[in-house]
This record gives sequence, C-alpha cells and structure tokens, in this order.
Amino acid sequence: DCRAQEIVAFMGATVRFFSLSAAVLQRNVSTTTIVPRCSCLVVHADTLAKIADGISAGPGGLLTLLECAEHVFAYGFQSKEAHDAVLQALSANGLIGTRSSSDVDAKLRVALDHPEWCFQFSGLSVGSAGPARENTFVEGKTGVALPALIRIGDRPFFVRGGDGRSQIFLLAGGELADLDEGVTRHCSPVKWFRGLVPLMMFLRGALKERVWHNDSPRACFIIDDPLLKRRHGFLEYKRLLESMRRQAFSACIAFIPWNCRRSNKKVVELFAANPELAFLCVHGCDHTGAEFEARDTELLRGKAQLALDRMRKHQQLSGIPFDEIMVFPQGLFSAEALPALKAAGYLAAVNTELSPSTASESLSLRDLLEVAVTRFADFPLFGRRYPYDLAEFAFDLFLGKPALAVEHHGYFKDGHKALEAFITRLKALDSRIEWTSLDTICSHACLTKRSEDGDVHIRFYTNRFHLQNTSACAQRYVLQLRRASAEPPHVTIDGRERSCEQEGYDLTICLSLQPGQRANIKISSGDSQAGSPWKPKRGHRVGVWARRVLCEVRDNYVDRIQILNRIASGFCQIVSRRRIQRITAVPSRLGTTRRPSLAASSLLER
Repeated sequence: DCRAQEIVAFMGATVRFFSLSAAVLQRNVSTTTIVPRCSCLVVHADTLAKIADGISAGPGGLLTLLECAEHVFAYGFQSKEAHDAVLQALSANGLIGTRSSSDVDAKLRVALDHPEWCFQFSGLSVGSAGPARENTFVEGKTGVALPALIRIGDRPFFVRGGDGRSQIFLLAGGELADLDEGVTRHCSPVKWFRGLVPLMMFLRGALKERVWHNDSPRACFIIDDPLLKRRHGFLEYKRLLESMRRQAFSACIAFIPWNCRRSNKKVVELFAANPELAFLCVHGCDHTGAEFEARDTELLRGKAQLALDRMRKHQQLSGIPFDEIMVFPQGLFSAEALPALKAAGYLAAVNTELSPSTASESLSLRDLLEVAVTRFADFPLFGRRYPYDLAEFAFDLFLGKPALAVEHHGYFKDGHKALEAFITRLKALDSRIEWTSLDTICSHACLTKRSEDGDVHIRFYTNRFHLQNTSACAQRYVLQLRRASAEPPHVTIDGRERSCEQEGYDLTICLSLQPGQRANIKISSGDSQAGSPWKPKRGHRVGVWARRVLCEVRDNYVDRIQILNRIASGFCQIVSRRRIQRITAVPSRLGTTRRPSLAASSLLER
C-alpha cells in the first residue's frame, strides 16, 4: 500500500489512507457509508478478502461497498481461496482464480483496442521482466468475458471490469514497484513494467488531466560524430535530408567542436535550406576518450567553454546555429561534469546513460522515471535511446519524456530503410509527436495537470523555459521547478524581474496569460558564470589530431570497404589477445597476478 501511495503521489494525485476496523464492519451499516466517496480507490486483494470476511453479505457485498469510487484498482491477487472468492464476485465469474505463468519468457501483450487506457503502449509486446514467474488470471467458462488490457502470453494479467456505477480494474500477482529502489547503469525502465504501468495506466485513464501528463510530445533523431561533409562513412546528407522531408522528421547532428573549421560549403547550404529539419548540438570538445569523465570541475568547465567557443566559431563561418546542449562522448561523464556545464551556460545535457560513470551511488527508480534527472547541481540530464526496443520509447512518451533516438553512421549501411521504418513505428505510438530541435525539446519539456480550481500546474526542468497559452481563454499557471539549492534564484519573465515563492528548495512562479500569449522564463543563480576556455598543450593537440584522422579513416574506409574491415577486425583480435595475455602476466605489488577488468577487456575489444 505504501508503494501504491508513492506511485499515486508521483503521478501528481492527492492520496490518503483510511482504515476499516472490525468493529465498523460488524455494525453492518449500509455498506455505501463505510468508505468515503472518492474518484479512485486502490486496494489490495488481501484487504478485500478481510472486508468480505467482516460483512454479513460476504464477497457478494463488495460490489456495493466499492460503489463509493468511480474507478477501483484491485491488485495483488494470489492463488488463495479467499482471493478467488473476491475475484469471482468482482468479475461476475468472468475470472475464477489465478495461477502462475509457466512460460518465464512470455511477452506482455498490451491491447490495441483500448487506447483510452493503454495510451502509447497500445498494441505493443513488451519484453519479460526476468526469470520470476508472475501470476495470471484464469478465465471462467460461463461468466462475463472481461477485456484484458495486458496479457502475459495468452492469459489475462490486467483486466477491466464492467461499465456500471464503478469501473473495476483487476491486476494479478506480484508487488508494485518501489520508487526508491536503486537502479544499475544501462538499466531499462521496461524491467519495472509489471509493477508500474498497470497502476499508472489506471490513474491516467481515470483522472485524466488531474495527474501529470504531457499533451505536446516531441522527438528528434540524433546522429553522433559526423562532420558536415558530403559523406561521412555510410551517412550521406543529401539522402538523409530527402528521407527527412519524405517522412517529416527532424535530425540533430552531435557535432564535434574540434571540427569547427572543416565543414563542406555544399553541405552547409543543405542545412541552411532545411532549418526546420536539420540541427546541430555539442558533442564533447575534442572527443577524446572519456574527456568529460574527469573529476576536476575547473578543467571540465574550461573544456565546456572551449567547446562553446568552437561551436560559435563554426556558426560564424557557416551561418548554421547550434543548440547549447551537450552530448557526452562515449556516454561517459562524472558527477562534476554537470555543474561544469551549468557554469558554462549550457541549457541541458542529453545522454544514453543517466548515471555518472564515476559515481558509486546509483540513481533511484524515481530518478529514472522523471522527465530529466536534476539531482546533480539542478542541471537537467535528458535520456536518449538506440532505435531497437519500441517499448522503451513508448515508456518515455507515456511518462511525458521526449522521444530521443540516437545512432551512428553505421546505421545507414543498408540505406535509410531501417531509419524510415523506425520513424513510422515511433509516429504510430503517438500521432501528436512534434519533430524539432533539442533546444526546443528541452526548453519546452514539462508536465502539466489541472487543479480543481482550474489552474494549470506545470513542472519544468531547464533554467530557460518557454510557455504559451494555446487555449481560447485567459489562463492562470502555477510553474514549479525542483531545485537542490536553497540559494534564492533570480527570475525574469520576458526580461522583467519576477518574484517567486520558495518552499524548501522547490521554486513556484505564478502568472496569467491571455489566449496566444507567450512567456519566456529565465532562472539564473550564482553558479552560472562564463569563464576562460581551457587551453590544451601542444602534445594534446597533436594527439587529438591523430585520433580524429584515424577515426575518419576508420569510418570512411575501413568500415565501408569489406576487405579492409576484415583485415582490421583480424588485426584487432590479435592485438587484443596479446594485450590480455600481457596484462594477466604482470604481477601486482602483492605478488598475485592481475586480471583485466571488464572495462579494460571492453576497451581492448573496441
């Protein structure tokens, strides 16, 4: 029940517990007065079984009792006689019991014909959550057939009851997810699908605008590393832009600032002719190995500043603007890198991994589910994914996150069929998706909900936030920004200073907008300050030049020419084996032999 409360509160609904003592039940008063009226009731099967045992009508009296709520979510059904009796009463014998699923690899299949409850998951098959067996319902042969919103294999797991006075939703089996559970690196939220999504679906469908949601989903396809030349490896810009116009989607090139003086004039003209489709963002500084994994905040801030200066030089030479958003090279960054980006003036960071690679403590599941991780110096870190598991993108869109996909030039080895197929499937998840730049996505990223008094509450994540009243009447907004710092910030709206309220560390701004009116909100604090860019030494500059040249040789020739690719692969395998043998043969100071770490082995393989 405490986990259910945490999930409901995370979704933005007001929740409270109430208890039913044995004395109250034994009075046998009108069952409709036992439980107060409410929009939604969330109750465990054990509780229902105890109530049924305490009222004279038994399980048959539960339906009258549950009429106190418009929507009821009953969960935790196990293979128990008392649970079976409750289940049969609530489903009119449409369900007669539960049993453990025998297929541990069975997919979770979400119904296609109930989008008002299944949302972006409609019609998807989601990977199994692991080796643990989950309970499913056993359908009755003579009872009422109930629509299954989620099945495990062919058996119902999450079921919607009748459309009477109360709509009853039944969830078989296991525990709800713990939002404070630590998550490991490279972990997908799909792992917690069973313990999260059914209750979240129920709340979103039942409470609609009264819980946090996003009515303006946005997306972008990010391509890492390429220079702005006619061809980079398998990527050809002319063909890419033709595909973007044909499929109506946007792409952002994660551009290495070191290449600021090397863009091809004709490719620059292509970008200039398609400003609504093709964008640039910042990808490291020199793009050396784990360059933003350093722990020295001043060094990191200097590199971040140098990267911005180089991108501004590129904009001056080419005329192509860029988004002040960092994509970390190799996906590696330290906890110190995020405050360094904030001090240099970046809007946000986008990365495939949301945990610092140097941190010993992990993120919580709550952090993983947020639109952006902001626990590091209040600087927003947005996630992105490779275009393989569509359920992960459905999860992001369902939670109100942007759909950010990423690939490298090798994705285009067989042309653009894979890309266009992915774009088509992603669009099918939500017809409202707007394809745009990372700057627009991050500066508009928010969740909204409407309170009973008509105010629109908005939770936003960046220090520069853009809002527009798209309704036909004046609207009052309550803006909320979660902060870890107690220092009062400086707030401006359209350049004019604005007072705000701070409760604890959270910031609240109230404003009213007329129909169509826009507001540009800017939050500034003392830790955002420009500084001197980092000045690399000559040896470092030579090493970077060599690395960039070799990477381009690999992308443009070794990867594309089959015979060179085979030779290079064989050579790397030989070198890797010899390096591993050499490492394992080196004695340590304690007189034992050292074994290569997984990270070292992975590096050698690359």
